[in-house]
Amino acid sequence: MKRIYISAVCAVLLSISSLFGLESYRSILPQLSEAEYQTLAQGGSLNGDTLGGKDLSTMTPNVGVMGERMAQAKENSDEKNFALAYVTLIPYAPGLSRETDSERQLTIFNTMRQISTQKEITYLSSRHGNKPYPLFKESSYISDPKDITSTIPDPVLEELPSSLVAYAYQFDTTFDGNVYQHTFTTSDQEIFLDITNMTPIKFRGITGLKAKALSMCLSTYQTKEGILLFSLVEVKNRKPEVKILFWSVWLPGAFDKRITALSGWFRDRISLGM
Repeated sequence: MKRIYISAVCAVLLSISSLFGLESYRSILPQLSEAEYQTLAQGGSLNGDTLGGKDLSTMTPNVGVMGERMAQAKENSDEKNFALAYVTLIPYAPGLSRETDSERQLTIFNTMRQISTQKEITYLSSRHGNKPYPLFKESSYISDPKDITSTIPDPVLEELPSSLVAYAYQFDTTFDGNVYQHTFTTSDQEIFLDITNMTPIKFRGITGLKAKALSMCLSTYQTKEGILLFSLVEVKNRKPEVKILFWSVWLPGAFDKRITALSGWFRDRISLGM
């Protein structure tokens, strides 16, 4: 009994020392103001966009794939290319804080792939009086990007891959059904997910964005204080406003609400311990 107790204590101490060995979120986001650091520390979020030439580099992690992607977005930003960013800090749930860095990284990765549970999430819909409204009618991984009926359960891996490509089908309550490519790139600290539309995104049956014109990225970083979640939306070769017959869609607003909803979904899933 004494040996078991000592082993348990050692395991807890090891996981705690693992957390203290991580960088602070402040070092990953070195250009924020003290007020912005406090916003993140208190559970808030920061967001912005490149419209009007705004520079998002101050709220972008200075490490990993996401840092490189934001640099590209900044370089490509003009009247027909724009980007939106969102960042928040998620405290470690008790279960996560007891895991080692590598165990935690695998847990985060598998949580990011629970896309069947995205069917349950809502967003603030302007078309429904700025009230919560379901974002997706359908959401699942598919084994064949050319067959939307080839649905498969949310995959669960036992080892963290350095990279992985998968395909998903989601039926958006505004933009109809679309096939997306999910490209993961991982390291000891970062998990980067790039979501690209493989089919045209349509509004009321009319194409608003061509295939591969949209890239939605989610990137997580293990820090001393919690999981830093950074989200980025890039829209290429498309002006911010889309006019279709009698309707007008302000794309920055539409995708800002979606990236906020998806970030909230991840926060809830990881806080619940999957």
